[in-house]
Amino acid sequence: MQNLNGLTVMVTRPQPQGGILCDQIRAAGGRAIYFPTIEIQPPEDVMAFTQGIASLDQYDWVIFVSPQAVYQSIQTIKKYWPQFPPKVKVAALGGGTAEVLHHAGLPIDAYPAEDWRSEGLLDEASFHELAGEKIALISGENGREFLAETLTVRGAHLTNIIAYKRSLPQVDVTEYIRLLQTHGLDIVLCTSGEILYNLKTLLEAAWPDLCHIPVVVVSERMQMLAKQLEFEKVLLAKNASHDAMMAILRETVCQLKEKMK
Repeated sequence: MQNLNGLTVMVTRPQPQGGILCDQIRAAGGRAIYFPTIEIQPPEDVMAFTQGIASLDQYDWVIFVSPQAVYQSIQTIKKYWPQFPPKVKVAALGGGTAEVLHHAGLPIDAYPAEDWRSEGLLDEASFHELAGEKIALISGENGREFLAETLTVRGAHLTNIIAYKRSLPQVDVTEYIRLLQTHGLDIVLCTSGEILYNLKTLLEAAWPDLCHIPVVVVSERMQMLAKQLEFEKVLLAKNASHDAMMAILRETVCQLKEKMK
C-alpha cells in the first residue's frame, strides 16, 4: 500500500538493515535516501573473536546485543558449530535481533518483546539471578557497558566476544549537502547514538539546514542526546524495528496533510 506520498526519508543505519528499510519506504510510496553513517569492519583482534566463537559450548548463555552482532558472527558460528551447542541458551537484545537470529537458523530462548534496550533484557526472569552462570556477550567494540556491568553484579561470569567495530565512513557528502541546502529532505531515521554523532559530523557543512529536519530516534536516551546535539525536532519511535519506523513516517505524512488543509 503506497501511503508515504513521496516523503523523502534519509536512512542512516548500515547494511543490510538499511537497504531493507529503504526498500520498504519505496514500496510504500516514499523516496529513500540511503546515507549510512556507520561503517562496519572486522574487530581489531580477529583471533580473540574466533577463539571466543570456538568456545561457545562452555557457556550457559550467549547474548547477541544487536542484529550486526549476528550478521558479523554467523559465518564463524556455522563453521565451528554446524549444530549449535544444545545446552547453550541464546538471548537477543530485542525483537529485531531475535528475528535475525531466527533467519540465521539459531535458537532463541529469551528476548524482550517490548523494551529493546539492555534494561528490557535484564527485566526478563532468566536474568534476575545469575550466580555462577557463564555468559558470552557478542557485541561490537565500545558498546554500552550497562548490560555487561549489571550481568556481572548479578553474579554472572561474563566474557565479551567482540565481533565487529564501527567507524566513521569516508564518503563524498557533496550530494547529501546539496539535498539539505535545497530543502529536498523531509525526515531522517537514526537508530543509535553513534549514528547521530556521525550524521552531524559528516554533514556539518549543512548543519544550519540539517538541524531543522525532524530526526527519528529509538530510545529516550537517544532523544536526550539528539537534543543535546541541538537537533530541533526529535521524534521517538517505539523501538528500532522497521515497523516502528514506518509508523512514524506515516504519522509524519498525516501531519503534513493536516498542515496543508
